[in-house]
Amino acid sequence: MQKATHDLDCLNYLIGQRPVSVAAMASKQVFKGNKPAGLRCGDCEDNRVCPESPYVLQKFSAEEVTGDQCAFAVDTGNHDSASVLIRYESGMHAVYSQNFYARKAAARRGARLIGYDGTAEFDFYRDEVNVFMHHSRRVENYKLETVKLPHFGGDSALARNFIGVMEGKEKSATPLSMGIASALACLEAERSSKSGEFRIIPAAKTEAGAR
Repeated sequence: MQKATHDLDCLNYLIGQRPVSVAAMASKQVFKGNKPAGLRCGDCEDNRVCPESPYVLQKFSAEEVTGDQCAFAVDTGNHDSASVLIRYESGMHAVYSQNFYARKAAARRGARLIGYDGTAEFDFYRDEVNVFMHHSRRVENYKLETVKLPHFGGDSALARNFIGVMEGKEKSATPLSMGIASALACLEAERSSKSGEFRIIPAAKTEAGAR
């Protein structure tokens, strides 16, 4: 769950509240097997037919290769999909899911925010934002040009804000307390996925001074 911190950063920023409790579930249904621990594709007799080998990914799937460690060995470790139910200070809740085998046109990374007046959704990979009005027959679509920028343009925005803070002209848009809150939420989600129980997220000790 630790890898979800950046996605929870986005959710917490959009909601504008501190997460107070989580319940999580994780599963490992795809990337598991009985191949020996530490196996690399170059040493495996199945590297010409395995769907996750660099050879097959490059020659037949036209996908980027990110490594050559066996995805079906006994030591693959982490889950391959997980979901978290998050409760915020006001009682509002959010649902976050991650999946590590959906790809190509099925791949998504973004959020859908549902309110009374409308629904807004964005997808980093498609570089667009859609707004659906609930009380009129109107849908607004905004096409962005950030997909090729570092972190979809987030790096430059954070850098400009940091300079403004150092010059005393702005307040931090993403204080340390926000990052700590996301990290704590992920740690408690990991514990929840193992215990099967709701977990309370402790408040960051630096929160009062960092806001």
